[in-house]
Amino acid sequence: MNKIDEDKINYIRLINTDGVGSVLFFNLLKKYKTPQNVLDFLQYERKLNIFPKNLAEEQFELAEKIGAKIIFFCDEDYPFLLKQIYDVPPLIYVRGNIDTLNTKSIAVVGSRNASINSKHFTTSLSRQLVDNGFCVVSGMAIGIDTEAHLGALSSIFNKGKQTIAVLAGGVDNIYPLSNRNLYNQIIDNGAVISEMRIGTQPQANLFPKRNRIISGLSLGTLVMEASLKSGSLITARFAMEQAREVFAVPNFPMDPRSSGTNDLIRNGATLVTNVDDILDTLNKIKEENIIKTENRDLFLNEEFNDAFVEDDFDFDNMDLDNKILSLLNNTPISIDSLIRELSPQFSQAKISNALLKLELDDKISYPSTGKIILKL
Repeated sequence: MNKIDEDKINYIRLINTDGVGSVLFFNLLKKYKTPQNVLDFLQYERKLNIFPKNLAEEQFELAEKIGAKIIFFCDEDYPFLLKQIYDVPPLIYVRGNIDTLNTKSIAVVGSRNASINSKHFTTSLSRQLVDNGFCVVSGMAIGIDTEAHLGALSSIFNKGKQTIAVLAGGVDNIYPLSNRNLYNQIIDNGAVISEMRIGTQPQANLFPKRNRIISGLSLGTLVMEASLKSGSLITARFAMEQAREVFAVPNFPMDPRSSGTNDLIRNGATLVTNVDDILDTLNKIKEENIIKTENRDLFLNEEFNDAFVEDDFDFDNMDLDNKILSLLNNTPISIDSLIRELSPQFSQAKISNALLKLELDDKISYPSTGKIILKL
């Protein structure tokens, strides 16, 4: 095994040693010069249990087995924009087209419990962004993330570089499992990436870390729909800290899913009503002018974890009445669209009965023929 391979094995050992995060990783290398020197210091002077060499070597074997590549910070393929963030991942695992990682990109994020109108707008905007040469970055969660990826994949342009999914677990762990087909489409038409080693299961504390990569890969972050305490606002905050653009779509102020996006606009985010609002800003940015950001105490773990848990409720196990209400807002949508959204789980008869009940409870109304609206 040659010298560079040995160093890369030691990189994996170091970043997977308990207590070593990305910032400490680089600080240690700066002081001790080589990864082997760092490992010796941690093992013999600090008495830490170092990540085993055989398990580090196994990562290369597992990556080859699933068709993934491990890209290290020192590699030419490492994404330029991601390299500029303060807490840059020392390495990332990639499945798909590696060239996608250096395509000009925009992050599109939002609520898991998204309204139908926001889902439709996300799909449309994402497709138009790819039509205009951008790659859409998101987290493959249900709701807005899924629609962002699907919208990007529906473009007939920019083939092979349409979208990037950043996972909280290893690149071999599809989360949620319901997005298995989407996962495979993304690999064929973009890339799936993660900083976590292969075999890592997604956990709540890993999602906020994942979010700084979503924004870090991107020239800007678009928040479609988000409450005040949501994972999407964490991503927006990272974008601000990384000196990237933040965009937000306004919505009805009485809908709690709009409170976060409306607050972003109030505090200086660019208001978005169409794709030109984004393109007018991003097309003026030169990537080479983006400089490395300094430490601004990005990780307040308790706050981040609390926000993620609040936003990550179980839509699949909500009852039908609440599912219907969660999909509506003050903008009329067609009843057919609502039925299509719910029909994989419920019969049309059950949906119709639920709609009648909600109408009698004065929770929904019909402003025009074939249209339905949430009554607030």
